[in-house]
Formats: sequence, structure tokens, C-alpha cells
Amino acid sequence: MIFLFKVEETFQITGRGLILTPGLGKNHARVGNKIRLILPDKSFIDTKIMGVEFGNGFPILVGSELKKGDVPADTEVWLYE
Repeated sequence: MIFLFKVEETFQITGRGLILTPGLGKNHARVGNKIRLILPDKSFIDTKIMGVEFGNGFPILVGSELKKGDVPADTEVWLYE
């Protein structure tokens, strides 16, 4: 797995999903890639990138099954190879 970023903030978008910031930066992940979210308590959630937002740092959108409270700050985002 490749480390992408550590979550600083999340934003829930009704009907779309959850945005994770700061985002991909210069990493080359794309829509459809599988990712693992490792929470601060070391539990994890497997999901995939549903969208990449154009903006500062390229925040990513994950599925609507995740809610704001599911992904706290300091969660690590890892890309499956």
C-alpha cells in the first residue's frame, strides 16, 4: 500500500458522499482506486475513491456509506497497489 495523506477535515455532501481533505497532492490515485482508511484507534475501513475534487490539494470523495463521524481527523489514507 502507498500512503496518500492524513485526514485533516471531512465534509458531508448530501447525495454524493464524504469529502476527505487535504487530498491527494501529487499522488497519482484516481477515481475507482481502492483505498484503506486507518483510523486513529488502528481500526480500518476499506472503500474506494468515488471522485477527485478540483481544488487546493485535490480532496477525494468516498462513498455515501461513510458519514462525517466515521472518519475522524488523523485518519491515514492508503492506496492499494
